[in-house]
Amino acid sequence: MRRPLLILLTAMLLGVTACSSTPPGDPTASGTAAPTPYPTPKGGVGHRPSSPVKITLLSPTNHEVVHGTTVLVRVAVSGGIVTPVLSSIVNPTKGHVHLYLNNQLIFMSYTLSQEITVKPGLEYAMYVEYVAQDHYHFDPPDVSPTIFFTVAPS
Repeated sequence: MRRPLLILLTAMLLGVTACSSTPPGDPTASGTAAPTPYPTPKGGVGHRPSSPVKITLLSPTNHEVVHGTTVLVRVAVSGGIVTPVLSSIVNPTKGHVHLYLNNQLIFMSYTLSQEITVKPGLEYAMYVEYVAQDHYHFDPPDVSPTIFFTVAPS
């Protein structure tokens, strides 16, 4: 009973750590990509699996000017599903959506649309990532291209 609990707690702790990492290709990254460890059935540490899933940021669009204090973020996923289930058993076609605004993880979603709050007069950078059910990246990570949008002054 203690071993499954220890494995689950380790996975959750590592998931929080993984969610706060800098995405590959980010200019603030160290330039050295290290594999993210995850618990294996034997309790060891292994490399992350790949995923056939492709994630696309549908809205807002690149260079769009939005109006108001909220923006509807819409995402498309092909080749897999978005699930609310948290699991240490990694399935390459089941996962979650992580939404990054100005290189900060702001939302871990189990849906393909989410309204977020923005401030008028500012420009934002946004991208999304499809992550495994344990909230870790796949290898290679499935990250959309970064888009930039501006919120019109009020």
